[in-house]
Amino acid sequence: MHMNKVYLFTEIQVIFLIKLIIAHLLADFLFQTKKMVENKKWLSKEMFLHVFIVFITTFLFSFNLYISLIITILHYLIDGGKLELNKTKLSKPIVFLLDQIAHVLIIILVWCIYFDNVNSVAKTLLIPFQNYKISLILLGFLLVTTPFGFFIGMVTKRLQNTNNKKIKTDKNGFLIGIFERLIILTFVLLAEYGAIGFLITGKSIIRFSAKNEDINSEYVLLGTMISYGMTIITGLIIKQLIN
Repeated sequence: MHMNKVYLFTEIQVIFLIKLIIAHLLADFLFQTKKMVENKKWLSKEMFLHVFIVFITTFLFSFNLYISLIITILHYLIDGGKLELNKTKLSKPIVFLLDQIAHVLIIILVWCIYFDNVNSVAKTLLIPFQNYKISLILLGFLLVTTPFGFFIGMVTKRLQNTNNKKIKTDKNGFLIGIFERLIILTFVLLAEYGAIGFLITGKSIIRFSAKNEDINSEYVLLGTMISYGMTIITGLIIKQLIN
């Protein structure tokens, strides 16, 4: 599978952005202890220690005082906002995701302003909607998520009531199905068909273990086969359209 090469940034610009992201990952994960996370408050020593680490790591990777100060200040405000979100009813995974998205977006924004390449970033965001091959692949990945999930749920609904005993379904199974289809579609597009067999075998071992004996095997098997079949066919159609 080959795509048209598009060059919107110089190698120096991309390397600089990667360095900023590496600095963030080091400061936010490797150098931030569990104690710091648990005791962070707007005006706590843990918070100030953390933002100091953010400043040092950012400066060491960028050697730019201005960028380091801006990212550090904004990092502090985002972490403070996270503290407030933790007081709401939002789940911790959602708050964590919002926090990390905000950090990365700020880094990209500062990077854009520093290199004056806002237009290039805008063009990059439009590539999936202007490039035929990328648009087709993006469409495929979107289809195999919730649209396929809801369709499979409707098809197998008649099996959810067997002998007047409703089969218990949960959100975890729905999410597992989505990630399975994403992985399978990736394998198909890469022509790694053998890997799909390993995935099916692995799921079979886990799904039908002694711990899951109460799950209706016919229901699970039908849903799995429809899910895998639709995803494989989608991948083959996309490859054919690309070629």
